[in-house]
Amino acid sequence: MFDKENLKYFLIWPMSVLLAIFFKSYGFLKPDILLINNYLVLLLVFGPALVVTILLVLNKIQKAESN
Repeated sequence: MFDKENLKYFLIWPMSVLLAIFFKSYGFLKPDILLINNYLVLLLVFGPALVVTILLVLNKIQKAESN
């Protein structure tokens, strides 16, 4: 059903969910440190996208070095 090559992309969404849960729980447990909760919202929005971008860039670098 899934190609083995594309299987690694299915590992991205659990990492994104875990990152979002971490930031949400951190903001809930330590609200005094996060004076402006808009920063927390930005981390929740752009954190998973940053993880995906880093993985894609590292994948391209790895393929370029193997050639």
